[in-house]
Amino acid sequence: MGISIGKISIVQTIMILMLSNGLMTHVIINPMLLDASGRDSWISIVVSFIIFIPWFVLLVVFMRKSGQQKLFPWLISRTNPIIAWILIIPICIQLYLIGGTTVFHTTTWTFTNYLPSTPKLVLVVVLVIVCLYCAKLGITSIAIVSGILLPFVVLLGIFVSIANTPQKDYARLTPMLEHGWGPVFNGLVYIGGGVTELLLIVVLQHHLKSKIRMWQLLLIGTILTFISLGPIIGAITEFGPIEASKQYQSPYEQWRLVRLGEYIEHIDFLSVFQWLAGATIRISLVQYLLADLLPFKNQVMRTRFLLLIATSYILLSLLPISQNDFYLWAYELYVPATLCISVLLTLFFLYISIFTKPTKEGST
Repeated sequence: MGISIGKISIVQTIMILMLSNGLMTHVIINPMLLDASGRDSWISIVVSFIIFIPWFVLLVVFMRKSGQQKLFPWLISRTNPIIAWILIIPICIQLYLIGGTTVFHTTTWTFTNYLPSTPKLVLVVVLVIVCLYCAKLGITSIAIVSGILLPFVVLLGIFVSIANTPQKDYARLTPMLEHGWGPVFNGLVYIGGGVTELLLIVVLQHHLKSKIRMWQLLLIGTILTFISLGPIIGAITEFGPIEASKQYQSPYEQWRLVRLGEYIEHIDFLSVFQWLAGATIRISLVQYLLADLLPFKNQVMRTRFLLLIATSYILLSLLPISQNDFYLWAYELYVPATLCISVLLTLFFLYISIFTKPTKEGST
């Protein structure tokens, strides 16, 4: 079966991004943000939305100028193949690392928290095969699966927030700006690294049924802001900023506090569904986009490429890398680099869309 090429609506796009990017902003950067900003982490999230509004505007301007065409052929038509490859390679690396880090993070979390007796190879192979199958089915199937999973993920998120209300003390959010604006700006690096993953929408743009509008991208940004705020405020109000910053996965720890009446507790297994739903869509999406972005001659080559990516993810997850080393790499290098590269690529794409014309080489 080859990769199917389809069109998706803005609503479907939002659902995909809520699951894929939501895992990043809701879970993965959570401990980094708490480490960087502490009690003021939630202020970093609010400030980041305001600061990144101009970036959203630039994305929309580029997408309009490019006519939402497929990115790689459009770059070749406006520049030349060498420059196009120079700009595409960082995106390919970013897409690959999004998938690879998610596979590693998910299998490590699964093995550590609730399946310690299961061989890690079994966990990673099952996850990768499911994601490979979704990627082969195409963007339309990924959108449909997202539409099925997302309502349950959202309802569970609302449930855990309400159920833990008795455990929350909002006085723990104060004093605000106790150490000035420095911690807030430190946190902007990490929330920004999550938000700028929305550059994926540029790679996805030729699959959209309609032209994207400014308010639609701002809506996506607003939704992701609330997705980020929930677990951060929950962590601080339930555990306090010091204890929350010591936790590797604060959203998972919040599930452990849930208690219904006198006899029902230990329902943190529901968080497994939330995580795996986001991880499956996230990994499937980047695999599909990688195979779709590169200029393969036929579907057979694309399928082989997908198999190669899947195999590399399995091998990557079996490397003897500790959870702490992985966290430090993401904290010190990966997330800050994602922010810088995404912003720079946006500026390059915008410059090309405004100041260049289709070349003869690109049009032939």
